[in-house]
Amino acid sequence: MDVKEPPRAVLGDEKVDPEVINYDSEGSSGDVEGLPQNGKLSRGLKGRHMQMIAIGGSIGAGLFVGSGSALRNGGPASVLIGFILTGALLLFTVQALGELAVLYPVNGAFFTYTCRFLDESWGFAMGWDYALTWLTVLPFEITAAGITISYWRDDINIGVWIAVFLSILVVVQVFGVKGYGEVEFVLGVMKIVAIVGFIIFGIVVNCGGVPSDDRGYIGSKYWRDPGAFRNGFKGWTSVFVTAAFSFGGTELVGLAAAEAADPRKSLPTATKQVFWRIATFYVISLFIVGLILPSDNPDLLGASGANTKASPFVLAIQEAGVKGLPSVFNAVITLSVLSVANSCTYGSTRTMQALAERKMGPKFLTYIDKKGRP
Repeated sequence: MDVKEPPRAVLGDEKVDPEVINYDSEGSSGDVEGLPQNGKLSRGLKGRHMQMIAIGGSIGAGLFVGSGSALRNGGPASVLIGFILTGALLLFTVQALGELAVLYPVNGAFFTYTCRFLDESWGFAMGWDYALTWLTVLPFEITAAGITISYWRDDINIGVWIAVFLSILVVVQVFGVKGYGEVEFVLGVMKIVAIVGFIIFGIVVNCGGVPSDDRGYIGSKYWRDPGAFRNGFKGWTSVFVTAAFSFGGTELVGLAAAEAADPRKSLPTATKQVFWRIATFYVISLFIVGLILPSDNPDLLGASGANTKASPFVLAIQEAGVKGLPSVFNAVITLSVLSVANSCTYGSTRTMQALAERKMGPKFLTYIDKKGRP
């Protein structure tokens, strides 16, 4: 009796049986001359870590501050449409990435897939572009975190806060992937609670339920005056730049697959959470902002970078006349920016290690210590 060989998935020139993928061996590196023998990437990310990375891993200044400039340039309807369209495109991309990451949970994720399924040169360009992007965003996010402190204290040089926050990030990296996962989990929960709380607060404000707000019932008043759209087609298209920046980092859930304890179980659940992240934390929250904050508010002129004094979320709370709450939300923005900075270090180091493994970068970058830290 003939026994047929089970179907095997082909990954580039290599044949891989998806039923017998050895997750403990994926993501390991070869030896590097002049360095100790490499360890393997630690599979320390649990299901709860993966879900928080997918839901709130990259929510930061783009949503909390940058959306203010989009609101002023395009109006509330343009913001809503722009973020829905961008979110839909991203949702399809992340779902496709999730399918590949479940079958092939290798270090480098989409960079590795590009090299094997498309072309080595394409993968080289994309991999270094991605790594350098995170390395560029890192100093921006650390500086942005320092700027947010000026909401309370503008008499202390920002360099002091940059040094403090950079030291905190270094300490987090000492704990490897577990440190990254735990920090993202805690800050992710905090961001979710803050955004859900703001949505509830916004609904109450819109219905006229805040005693300190003399505007009463607002409804769709600001969609009629100053209007749902601003600056015509040009204003609408300008929203896409902010939306693209705000959604950046969602792909980290695929990159983290190589260090997930059980990628087949945790990744499908995590990628499905992206829909709720887009629908709830971006679309609904920005819809609420557009209802309770006029798009011609003069303070929105400075809504860029990490100028939290011009954050539409903070301004919406100030318009309602609630004391103390703006400072609370500013603290949320500060921690959110630090969360993105933490993701910067993770995304860049893992991508550069994967590049070096394929001999597309300096040899010393392939090194992984015994605790699984690149």
